[in-house]
Amino acid sequence: MAMSAGGGPAAFFFRRWRREVPLGLLFWRDMVVVGSLVNLVAAFGGLVALGLKADLATAMAIFFAPLPYNVFLAAAVWRTADLVPDGQAWTARTGAALWLALATVL
Repeated sequence: MAMSAGGGPAAFFFRRWRREVPLGLLFWRDMVVVGSLVNLVAAFGGLVALGLKADLATAMAIFFAPLPYNVFLAAAVWRTADLVPDGQAWTARTGAALWLALATVL
């Protein structure tokens, strides 16, 4: 696909889904650092919405907005773990599952 060859948002997702990004970079930078920051911003936004007297549904929508991105990152880590030794794969998969659970409820 020509879209994945260039830059931009589509290439970001294509490269990760096709296992073209090293597992360490995907896990630590994309998921733990960037993904966690996205979740913190969304959580803060949800709290601000409540503070500004928005209805609960709006605040929850803001809070849970990163959920599809979180699931994508965890799935991409899970898939990319196929390319590394079993012990490293197990650690990455367990870490991704725990991160996804924490990012969803916190």
